[in-house]
Amino acid sequence: MFQKILIIFSLLVCSFSFGIQVSYREGSYPDKRRLVLEFEKRVDYRVLLLENPKRIVVDVMGDIKPPTNTKARIGKHPWGTRFVFDTEYSEVKAFSLEDPFRIVIDVYKNTLPDDDPLIAILDPTVLKIISYRETKNVGERLISERAKGTIITQRRVIVLDAGHGGRDPGAIGYNGIREKDINLAITLKLAQLLNEDGRFKVILTRKDDTFVPLDERAKKALRNRADLFISIHANASPKGISEHAKGTMVFAISSEAAQKKKEAIVNNDNYAKLTIGVADVPINVRRVMADLALDVTLYESVQFGNMLSKNLRAQLGREVEFKGIQRAGFAVLKTPGIPSILVEVGFITNPQEALLMNDPQFQERFAKAMYDAILEYFFPGAEKVMELQKTYGPEAELLR
Repeated sequence: MFQKILIIFSLLVCSFSFGIQVSYREGSYPDKRRLVLEFEKRVDYRVLLLENPKRIVVDVMGDIKPPTNTKARIGKHPWGTRFVFDTEYSEVKAFSLEDPFRIVIDVYKNTLPDDDPLIAILDPTVLKIISYRETKNVGERLISERAKGTIITQRRVIVLDAGHGGRDPGAIGYNGIREKDINLAITLKLAQLLNEDGRFKVILTRKDDTFVPLDERAKKALRNRADLFISIHANASPKGISEHAKGTMVFAISSEAAQKKKEAIVNNDNYAKLTIGVADVPINVRRVMADLALDVTLYESVQFGNMLSKNLRAQLGREVEFKGIQRAGFAVLKTPGIPSILVEVGFITNPQEALLMNDPQFQERFAKAMYDAILEYFFPGAEKVMELQKTYGPEAELLR
């Protein structure tokens, strides 16, 4: 019996001394390298960017057994292990995935030119982020960290599209109120809330009364590797139809439109390069990549659409109809790999709705409801933790 216990104890000591098993792999794409550290269990970590010379640093807390095939310099410390990748980059994205636990680092080689937009297709099981901070040290920038259940990461990219503009006024409603003005006013108010938050990088398809072609709006989301694309519009009843139509409508891409996009990716080299970043791969591989991209768009667009509809109903008492993946094939929603939503704020041909949408206070409330939906989507449970912390202090995270 004693010998058996001794053997078990020896195995446990050996297991502990070797630490958590880690494997390493990387892939090369036209626009980036993807570095992946895979662990047999979750770990706490942080990813730092250092300058002069450029380095990507991955600090893994706890006892691990480093892989032998990584190209990084590896150092052991009392707190854990440091991986240093000496590599040039124009942009770096870092995030973690579950089952198995992986730290994924996308190293972009060059800034994307305007005529050659590429995107990274992310696994839809990517961990949601619940908090954010910036380091103040010169020459050091924290872009991703997981510690004690909290994930801290780089800002999420939100592309906001104010519909119409310039020579295209959109619908003209009651009392001459123009759709393009309503769209821009709400978009700018939402952009201000997101910018003040600090956790988001906001890209506007237009900042003023200018005309932007439809295809350029979607391309802007692709070029900036957006995490979310929102197009804001106002609805209108056709002539001869009741002017009393009212309410908010939220649209996601239709399954039919998504299928057409998949076929375009498979059969058109230029569009394949635009959306999935590569064209010189076998057709069967391209089809799988197209499926992945559009699956993210369909699934995540519906997830966010539901959250947005709920917030608009609760905060504004709006009558909201959500058109999930049933019908909408709007050009601005055809953004493979990016969750995309089109919002029709209200009916500009309804006198009451038109005056309401033209009211700055309503615009602010509508923008606030959208902002809250974005927070819920990217940072689930964060507001609850903040409320608990007011009562219980920093340990509130453990109460979730």
